Amino acid sequence: MKRNSMRVTIALNSGEIINGEVNMMDYKRFSDFIEEHKGHHIKLYNATRQIGISGSQARFVLIPKSNISYYEPFDEKRNI
Repeated sequence: MKRNSMRVTIALNSGEIINGEVNMMDYKRFSDFIEEHKGHHIKLYNATRQIGISGSQARFVLIPKSNISYYEPFDEKRNI
C-alpha cells in the first residue's frame, strides 16, 4: 500500500504541541489536505507530544480539526 506521508507539527487550541506523520493520500500539499478533506479529524501516526509525561510514542492520535490552532508541515516528504 502506497502512502503519501508527511511529518507535521500541530498546535492545538489548548497550547499542546503534537508532532507526527499524516497520510495525505492524493493531496500534494498539507494545506490542501487539511482544508479540502471532508473528514472532521486528522489522524497523526507515530505521534509525540511536546509536553508528554513518559516521552512515549503513540501509534496514532485523532485530532478534531476544530481543535487545531495552527500547523507546520516539514519539508521532507516520504512515499512509502
